[in-house]
Amino acid sequence: IDLSLAAVIVIEQLVAERHRQGKTQQDIADITGILPSNVARLESGTRVPTLVVLQKYASALGKHIELNLCDGTED
Repeated sequence: IDLSLAAVIVIEQLVAERHRQGKTQQDIADITGILPSNVARLESGTRVPTLVVLQKYASALGKHIELNLCDGTED
């Protein structure tokens, strides 16, 4: 899977979970310390997030990000 596609999928999952929990972008900004404008950019896909930012966002929702290190290359 392409890294940018993986990021889009994770962001979509985070946004869906934010909506499910009834939280706003401002709520995420307040909890994480990420500027509200950066939360909006992240969600819209105009900003490529770092893993640290994704982890902060997930943590604000009571979730975490999991990565796996695998042998070989992916086609």
